[in-house]
Amino acid sequence: MASAGWHDDAPPSAQEATRSRVWVAAIFGLLTCILLTYFGHRGYVETVAYSAYRAGTLVAQPAEVVQVEHFSAAGGYGGNGSSQEVHFRSPDGGEWKSLQQGRQAYFDLEEGRTVRLGLWHGHLVTVEGRYVRTPWSPGAALLFVLLPLAFVLTVLQIYRLRRPKPLFEGNSSGKYVGAAALLAFGSGLVVMFIDGVPWSLAPAFAVSVLGPLAWFTVREISERRATARG
Repeated sequence: MASAGWHDDAPPSAQEATRSRVWVAAIFGLLTCILLTYFGHRGYVETVAYSAYRAGTLVAQPAEVVQVEHFSAAGGYGGNGSSQEVHFRSPDGGEWKSLQQGRQAYFDLEEGRTVRLGLWHGHLVTVEGRYVRTPWSPGAALLFVLLPLAFVLTVLQIYRLRRPKPLFEGNSSGKYVGAAALLAFGSGLVVMFIDGVPWSLAPAFAVSVLGPLAWFTVREISERRATARG
């Protein structure tokens, strides 16, 4: 006796497609939730810290410069460049570090000097009044590419659960997921080079998601109309 369940009266190929879509939607849905949590929390911290800086409500904290390091890089994702990393320690043992990209942004600091830090809930925001947070690093921009990709794939697989089309054929998911990844990569690069805009990933996410989904919707409507006429 056949057990009750989804699509028990459907051909085996349709049942397999449905099963595959459930697994894809579950896996990439979980990935979407993890990435949304990470970027949502990061965006909140960066936005509120920046707002506290603009409002002048940061907590002043004296600290000693304990180490100043300089690095240089040739090629790679960030191209040629140099950076300065400064480590600070407060009298009560708290430690922070700042990373400045490019020689023009370097601090003229020596080890042993006492400076004034501006903190928001323990996060370093300013050094001697200068804003030092870097909202989106190259690593975060690359990781961001996965978020629109996973989100679009999850939405399309949930929509397609009761349709027997293969996962990546015809007006299915492949081209739209690829478009989301390309848009996310391009907008992530733009975001990375926009300094002092901590919420810039929100419009980047909207563009990367809404573009492919709008394209899919138009194609789907066109196909349905063509099928109805035929």
